[in-house]
Amino acid sequence: MTRRRFLAAGAGATAALTGATALTGCGTGDGPRPVTPEEAQQLALVRLSAYEHSPAALRVRIPGPAGTTTVDGVLDYRTRRASGTYAVPGGAGSPGARGELAWDDRTVSVNPAGGSPRWSGRAYTRAPLDRALLLTLQLGHDRPENAQLLAQNGAVRLGRRQLDGVDCTVFGGPRPPRRDRAAAPASPLSYWVDAGGGLRRVEARLDPQGPPVTVDFRGRAPAAGGGVAAGAGHPAPAVGPQRPAGSR
Repeated sequence: MTRRRFLAAGAGATAALTGATALTGCGTGDGPRPVTPEEAQQLALVRLSAYEHSPAALRVRIPGPAGTTTVDGVLDYRTRRASGTYAVPGGAGSPGARGELAWDDRTVSVNPAGGSPRWSGRAYTRAPLDRALLLTLQLGHDRPENAQLLAQNGAVRLGRRQLDGVDCTVFGGPRPPRRDRAAAPASPLSYWVDAGGGLRRVEARLDPQGPPVTVDFRGRAPAAGGGVAAGAGHPAPAVGPQRPAGSR
């Protein structure tokens, strides 16, 4: 479904959303509050926007005890494949590490820096880096989400922020589902969305007690070309971001 068709179809849903939102008694200030019908539709489109404007240049930052691991890469949501470089900080008795990596829905392939290519693939683990890479694959989709369900399930507007000089509206995602009757906790995800509907940043609290993982969308990247990472089956990294997803 295209963005235009979704917005046309959303007119009928807006009335239902208005009634649902009115029950919350949300205010008009800049503090956290439930999303309005228009904001719910904007949030429903962010993953479609990321999909439509991929390949996307990403920077992923994963905080850890020794410092922040950084991944710079390019992700194509149409093929659901990504590749790039990584840098792991050194700590006490550890020199750190750098190299290339590629990932898709099932595997991570790594080529450490230095010497001849030594690509090796493996399944995902529960390590913060692996969880962050899987998260990036979930941030683009070929259709919009259900705006009414987003509002009903607790999506919130957290306020306004600036990112690299660009004004963004920050949304908290819907609450995660709970099997019991206890109130679900707040969403671990927040979405930074620019005025054109482009997704600029996602913050994810993989550990409720720790700092968030950050995924920055740094612009649309040229289509990858010129080879495949040896032994990985992934496109080689593309370089040169052009413009943020959703910007016109």
